[in-house]
Amino acid sequence: MRRIIDITGKIDHGMWNYDPPFTSINIKPLPPIGWLGGQTVGAELFEGVHSQTGTYLETPAHYFGNDNSYLLSDVPAERTYEVPCVVLNIGMFNMDLEKGRHGITVEELEACKNVSCIKEGDAILVGTGWGRYWFDPHNLDGAPYFTRDAMMWLIDKKPFILGADSARWDNLEEPQGFFQTFYEANILMAGPFVNLEQCTAERCKLTILAANFMHTSCAPARALIIED
Repeated sequence: MRRIIDITGKIDHGMWNYDPPFTSINIKPLPPIGWLGGQTVGAELFEGVHSQTGTYLETPAHYFGNDNSYLLSDVPAERTYEVPCVVLNIGMFNMDLEKGRHGITVEELEACKNVSCIKEGDAILVGTGWGRYWFDPHNLDGAPYFTRDAMMWLIDKKPFILGADSARWDNLEEPQGFFQTFYEANILMAGPFVNLEQCTAERCKLTILAANFMHTSCAPARALIIED
């Protein structure tokens, strides 16, 4: 029997968000419609939505520029439907602002019981339990990040999609310098996710379908884990 886990973060007031110039979400009712005689309808304005609002899917054009790589609209939906996937749950990390951010290591990745199940072309998702801080104001400045060695290890696995439940992959105070190598490897980035810790299967499938925005490298997406 199939088990489906929704790993999409909720888009709502007070959710995590990148710093300005990124805008914050503001969901408000549509005002009365003049061309309907002032009638109100059940529709909302989503102010402040940007390409990296909530859980999103991203192509290398985010790094190289829209004129120098392929855009999200160039990725057929069927390519991100039921992608073979391995979820590496390395622990349930607690936020500790005094201690500082945790750097994810190769040793932590290799300690996962299903690490040997990874195949070239898989989606690899790294879980740290961080989805439970989706609405915490310190989500970003407290989030786990990837050490350079850990990211190089993941890139060497040649995934099709790489994702995590942390939204800030690098350490801004001590940059790990892996992003160019990551994007040159032509890997789709996905996340941040919630509920990855609920996945217990050694292998599963990932479906992540981005909103069909044009002229962008990334857009908000709905993501599901399917355990057979």
